[in-house]
Amino acid sequence: MSGLVQWLRSALNENPFKDDFAADRMRPPGAVEEERFMELCIRCARCIEVCPYSSIQRSSYYDRLQIGTPYVYAQQRGCYLCMLCPPVCPTGALDPHVIRPLQVRMGIARINEKTCLNYIYEQDELQGVSRDGSAMICNVCFNVCPLRDTAIILKNGLLPVITDECVGCGACVEKCPTRPKSMQIITEGMVDDLRSGMYHLRSRRTSPDTSHGPADGIYHREELLQRKQELSPQGQKPTFEYDFQVQESVEGWE
Repeated sequence: MSGLVQWLRSALNENPFKDDFAADRMRPPGAVEEERFMELCIRCARCIEVCPYSSIQRSSYYDRLQIGTPYVYAQQRGCYLCMLCPPVCPTGALDPHVIRPLQVRMGIARINEKTCLNYIYEQDELQGVSRDGSAMICNVCFNVCPLRDTAIILKNGLLPVITDECVGCGACVEKCPTRPKSMQIITEGMVDDLRSGMYHLRSRRTSPDTSHGPADGIYHREELLQRKQELSPQGQKPTFEYDFQVQESVEGWE
């Protein structure tokens, strides 16, 4: 059954028409809480343009209300924590106070010890036999981690272990050579790995009825879409209120 589940997750993740099910999908570094993010993000693509690694992508048409908003799809390209995107966000959807990699909270990585080559190697050594005849050692996740020896360590010089300092950048997921991936990001705000990548689909099904206005002061679903559609691209740009000082100009932007 577990093999079928892994196959299904992989198939859904590779289907371009099912972004709701894309695993290892995170907001860029410094992203505020999701509902607040959806209020603030104006789809300006500054974070996408400034990223030197092409790690940030727009969500597709099939993401409905999230269309055009920035995501990091770790299985395609992880984030390498250059920290160039938070300062260029004009609305605070990416918190400009997040300037150091260890301040980032995109999620946390998890290792599938049943498919990780190093864990398989250790078991083979203990049993004195190689199950697949490869006896491979792989330290890719450790080697590519921007926070090596902090977010990830090698227990006994062999077994990768994720620490609480992991920020969920997804570099390990991108480079993991096993199929299915032995690394997964549990995105910030999700309660378990089975819901990772399905947060927005579930939230649409369970979000409160806002037909009489947003009881919590935050617009949701159709009202949020309608409010955004009312913004005109002509004339003066909409005004936003911030609880921090906005950086009006960034070197390199015309």
